[in-house]
Amino acid sequence: MKKQVYHIQEKYGHIIMPIALIGGFIIDIFTLNQIDQTFDNAILIIHLLVTGTTIALLFSEGTPIGKKILSKKITYRLETLMVFSFGALFSGFVIFYTRSGSLLTSWPFVLTMLILMLGTEFRKKYFYRLRLQIVIFSMAILSWTIFFVPVVIKKIGPWIFILSSIIALMIISGFLFILWKINKKRLVFHIKKIIIRIVALFVLFNILYFTNILPPIPLSLKYQAMYYEVERLYPGYNAQYEKTSWFNIFKKRSTSMYWREGEDIFAFTQVFAPTQLHTEIEHVWEYYDTDNRRWVHNNTITIPITGGRKDGYRGFSKKTNFIYGTWRVKTQTNNGQTLGIKRFKIIPYDSHIRELVWEEL
Repeated sequence: MKKQVYHIQEKYGHIIMPIALIGGFIIDIFTLNQIDQTFDNAILIIHLLVTGTTIALLFSEGTPIGKKILSKKITYRLETLMVFSFGALFSGFVIFYTRSGSLLTSWPFVLTMLILMLGTEFRKKYFYRLRLQIVIFSMAILSWTIFFVPVVIKKIGPWIFILSSIIALMIISGFLFILWKINKKRLVFHIKKIIIRIVALFVLFNILYFTNILPPIPLSLKYQAMYYEVERLYPGYNAQYEKTSWFNIFKKRSTSMYWREGEDIFAFTQVFAPTQLHTEIEHVWEYYDTDNRRWVHNNTITIPITGGRKDGYRGFSKKTNFIYGTWRVKTQTNNGQTLGIKRFKIIPYDSHIRELVWEEL
């Protein structure tokens, strides 16, 4: 039986792990539901503990303890477990960070996370290098504290991000102290380059945050659409839109708004926020200047939101005065981090017959 297992591993080993990685990513999509759920955070914390523990054990190579426990077979298993947990961590981060921000603005960060997730399999030999292990583990710690601290404190903003970074730095410092206790000589040899890379990592994350490239996690946009009318129902809302042509089966609502002067156009959004988190979002209305080929700010409307609703806190803004052409509404935090963007066109009403439909939200 063992010979058969080894034969299968040798013959199909090059495709088993990629299939497992993709399968695990798909499973994470359905199992990691909300960023403030205990189960979701427990999974990430377990993988952080696993990666930290395996790195520490592998770091003991050459010490009396390492000589006792690190046989060739155990080392291989620890490296495999470490790479698997790294893959699971960055798979979870890809899911949460993708749900949080608009890919139009946050794609560099999300792409980096995706590369790290795929790299744990297709370039896993690089993850066996000590300095890279510690730096990637530091990145995982920082990526986790960025959304875990706001979930616990029930606040978001620049100072909360800085606090999250400080907490991550404290955890990483504690981890380095443990490595120093395990194998002082080995850590001293690598410590300078490790510290330089960790400092560079923290600087990079702060640049990404304050240039609004980092997704506004733990907030996430659940829904966004444009309407001709929005009514409060208590509970819920009733909204009016124009149907697309019958053959357009992939789009329910038309993004062409046939507007009459004096008529309101509504932007409606659902934004998920952790329970008891109180903050504000903004609807930024912009039109496209075709002469100068740039987006021009027209109006910003602030909407207070309260977390806790599973499908997201619902709110809307409205605008009356338009110029004809292409418009967009950016849903963003008051720090400028983009949650989502909805484009639409303002077209003269003239004799167009609108086929308007009401729906409950």
